[in-house]
Amino acid sequence: MKFKVSYYDYDSDKFVTKDCDKMDFSNGEFSFYPVDNPVKIYKAVIIDHPKVSIHQNNNRIKIIVTGYQCMKDGDYWKTNTTFESVKED
Repeated sequence: MKFKVSYYDYDSDKFVTKDCDKMDFSNGEFSFYPVDNPVKIYKAVIIDHPKVSIHQNNNRIKIIVTGYQCMKDGDYWKTNTTFESVKED
């Protein structure tokens, strides 16, 4: 299943939407790997103390992860990261 992810990007210091290569939840952290088109794999984005909410409707899945991320200015803030399934061609 293919997903798009909307998340806080540390390097650009703004919220962006990209394709998502993979997701992982382990050791109390949620991580994922955003990619560009053409494909360029980024380093993992890590969300500490995640709370995960999953919604399904009309064969679409939406996953919302609320947790903490390090911001470009050095602060540590709560963010919402949204994964949405997309129809594969």
